[in-house]
Amino acid sequence: MLKLHLTRADNYEGVYLQLPATPAEIGEAWAGLDNISGEISSTRIVGAISEVGNIGRYLKSADVNNPEQMKKLNCIAEIVNTLDSDKCRLLEGALDAESVNGLDDVIAIGERLNLYLLIPHVTNDRELGICLVITGVKPFDMSLRPYLDYARIGVEYYSEHGGAYTAGGYVIRRDSVEQALRDFFDNQDRHEFGSMQMG
Repeated sequence: MLKLHLTRADNYEGVYLQLPATPAEIGEAWAGLDNISGEISSTRIVGAISEVGNIGRYLKSADVNNPEQMKKLNCIAEIVNTLDSDKCRLLEGALDAESVNGLDDVIAIGERLNLYLLIPHVTNDRELGICLVITGVKPFDMSLRPYLDYARIGVEYYSEHGGAYTAGGYVIRRDSVEQALRDFFDNQDRHEFGSMQMG
């Protein structure tokens, strides 16, 4: 689901428009906005409700008065509507990991989610360090593991490879990670990794 919070002038109450929207639904939203202010040029997005928690940040600069921009917003909503919860986390992280300079970038990222890997249960540097050791990307003898500085291992990896932490895990481009990491999460039960990490 993707619902835009729209308003005009300095009013923050505004109206909500669920996307994708038909021309009639857009017209109805604009009629509601006319009750706030007749200044059509001041129409703007002040927020968004979606399973992709950060998507509103990447939509706020869209010109909703431009029909082409509205088409692109509808396209983004269609992409979001096809995603399960894991893919929503993947899109959330991919948006934060990349340089997004407009709606075209949001669409391109949404259409290419297969280029990204979601590493579940990894939401900070320390958890990333633990993951790298468990998966063998950073191999250490078992006897040394209690003494490792996992946060530092994670920081170093993050600084070299990029990516983004989300509430659902760490998202990174597949082409920037080791084959061992891709293989582990492509073939492993994602939820099983959480129990391995806790243990």
